Amino acid sequence: MKKQKFGRIIMTSSASGIYGNFGQANYSAAKLGLLGLSNTIALEGKKSNIHCNTIAPTAGSRMTQTVMPEDLLETLKPDYVAPLVLWLCHESCEENGGLFEVGGGWIGKLRWERSLGAIVRQKNQPMTPEGVKANWKKICDFENATKPQRIQESVGSIIGVVSKIDSDGGVSTNHTSHAASTAPSGFAGAIGYKFPPFSSAYTELETIMYALGVGASVKEPKDMKFIYEGSSDFSCLPTFGVIVAQKPLVDGGLGEVPELPVSLEKVLHGEQYLELYKPLPRSGNLKCEAVIADVLDKGSGLVILMDVYSYFEKELICYNQFSLFLVGSGGIGGKRTSDKVKEAVAVPNRPPDAVLTDVTSLNQAALYRLSGDWNPLHIDPNFSSFAGFDKPILHGLCTFGFSARHVLQKFADNDASRFKAIKVRFSKPVYPGQTIKTEMWKEGNRIHFQTKIHETGDIIISNAYVDLVPASGISAKTSSAREELQSTLVFEEIGRRLRDIGHEVVKKVDAVFEWHITKDGNTAAKWTIDLKNGSGKVYQGPAVGSADTTFTLSDEDFMEVVLGKLDPQKAFFSGRLKARGNILLSQKLQMILKDYAKL
Repeated sequence: MKKQKFGRIIMTSSASGIYGNFGQANYSAAKLGLLGLSNTIALEGKKSNIHCNTIAPTAGSRMTQTVMPEDLLETLKPDYVAPLVLWLCHESCEENGGLFEVGGGWIGKLRWERSLGAIVRQKNQPMTPEGVKANWKKICDFENATKPQRIQESVGSIIGVVSKIDSDGGVSTNHTSHAASTAPSGFAGAIGYKFPPFSSAYTELETIMYALGVGASVKEPKDMKFIYEGSSDFSCLPTFGVIVAQKPLVDGGLGEVPELPVSLEKVLHGEQYLELYKPLPRSGNLKCEAVIADVLDKGSGLVILMDVYSYFEKELICYNQFSLFLVGSGGIGGKRTSDKVKEAVAVPNRPPDAVLTDVTSLNQAALYRLSGDWNPLHIDPNFSSFAGFDKPILHGLCTFGFSARHVLQKFADNDASRFKAIKVRFSKPVYPGQTIKTEMWKEGNRIHFQTKIHETGDIIISNAYVDLVPASGISAKTSSAREELQSTLVFEEIGRRLRDIGHEVVKKVDAVFEWHITKDGNTAAKWTIDLKNGSGKVYQGPAVGSADTTFTLSDEDFMEVVLGKLDPQKAFFSGRLKARGNILLSQKLQMILKDYAKL
């Protein structure tokens, strides 16, 4: 089965093993033992596409002929069990590690259930049978019970309890039952909680390291703009926006949220939304503010919505929403929906318009973690084994970066300025070395996509989309029907905006700039930006009086500078931008050009 990468195994247990039966001690022990064997085979075989399930049939047999009437035997024919076995053996059946009772045409699935329980000792105090007795009702109370599916959930919760006792010496309920006892108002202190503001400083080194971590390569010439700082159009990949915002997650800040039952080993990254309001600068220091926008009860767990707003020079540049799932903490009566959720959207029901694949490196997780997520789950085999994985897994946000890069490459010609927003839902993990395949559907300026593991067909990102800015809205190369200069649109827009903020800008700049815009080597237009007199103004023509600084460059290069694709200093030293007068004043123009980079 391992050699052919496929297998289906069915164990036959019995109700006697599940529930016990008087006089059948040996039979019951053997039949429940088969269930334990099946559960372990299901875990060990999963990586090789080998599934193992258990059935507990009630059916007529030679053993039951002597104790069941003939008409009952007829209704419990094996014919009413076999179809379940056939389905569980089929290659399209993804069920693994299940236990099913079956008989007479009825099928039901069983699962374990565990009460919230109680902590019955205090820090540095002995545990006594009297303490157990005092809490017995709570120990056996199955209201708001959890439904563990893996040994890690069992061990993890006990480790969480030990940590709680060691930290505060608490008695009585554990962290989960405390939330239940205060629900639904128990989240009042969590919803709206603001994390301490933090900064995310980065240089070209960090943006390049991130690009390499999500698969950008010198093998693809168009990727050079993301991995070589000397490229004339060097850009920061848009999805780097999640890196600047992730500090509350990777630094354990969630554990400080009041009235929220966070056991970090149970936190799963469920969904991610990122929106850019303008392209990320190639380097910078972003100020970030994070808040718990809402907490939702999904029954099997809680969903925490964490919104992070990132500012560059006091201007909002990007917004993230992290949707975090707390396994086993739900079922306490909280609300299930919220208008604050950035909703995922199903992909169209038709063949994809485009498909791109990338083979991940065996070192992919080791490389990506250098962008700040140091979770040992992605590097330490022992840790990943404890978490239930065969080996270290790839970061979900790494797969997220691969997928977004595929969309940008296929539908935006790798133009980072065309990226507006992305939403994804994480479905399954990826192992380094596997091939990532992104299937894409274009509907207007929205690109729907889902991402799969090419080798297995498993969907790893679902219900996802990227919103793009229309090419006509940002491209410096798109000419209008009247063949107007693109720079004209920018000067006119700056002039409109100066009407509101001109007085403030004049105080900061105190200079007059004249622009000579060329087309095909000839001067096609002259513009003046007067940020010295009155409340400032922009007009076509040479400066009235004299200009402090005069710039000469082509219409195309002007747009490249404004869009952040061309570094002004490099343009100056290469001769593409000429300047005379007080060149140092040009530094003050950054506050103008950066404000309007989105044009």
